[in-house]
Amino acid sequence: MTATNELDQLLHERFDISSDDFVAALKTLPSVRPWATTLTQEEARLLDDADFGEDPEAYIAAGTEIAGHAGRLAVTALTTAAVRTALGLSDSRIRQKRLARELWAIPDGQTWLFPISQFESDPKSGVPYRQVRGLAEVLKALPDDLHPVAVDGFLHTRQPELERDGHELTPLDWLREGGDVQHVIAAAQAIDWYGR
Repeated sequence: MTATNELDQLLHERFDISSDDFVAALKTLPSVRPWATTLTQEEARLLDDADFGEDPEAYIAAGTEIAGHAGRLAVTALTTAAVRTALGLSDSRIRQKRLARELWAIPDGQTWLFPISQFESDPKSGVPYRQVRGLAEVLKALPDDLHPVAVDGFLHTRQPELERDGHELTPLDWLREGGDVQHVIAAAQAIDWYGR
């Protein structure tokens, strides 16, 4: 089996995406800047003493996982035409909502894709018909430079601020169950997005 065929097979098995989707996802990741992550000798010694050695394979695995996740977001996303049909909005209104950060969109060359998880879908047909209630307000509360994988991770991760009947809910589940939008905004604001 050639490396290309093996890569195609692994991408399909692990992430359910094609190599073209993977390349498109890689283009969304920042370039590696080794100089930006260089440690001083003292910092390196402290980490080595604590048994935190370098693991280049871990970096590659994490980058691959992020690219696979981004690729999956892209291949399952709606086009502007699909959003127009689903929400009954004009292209200009969709553009206004995207620019106001009321609709979550990721760039795809000269066009935009709208991740499917932000929409309610008909249970029988699976066709999206509206945005999740309150999500437009939540999207505006998120930092505007977050990577799509970080946005998706937040929307699908249980948050301690969103507890109901002793169970933590994800922001999407909270909103779909009629929870207060302000609680989700508070959860988003409680996160140290950049580890400062």
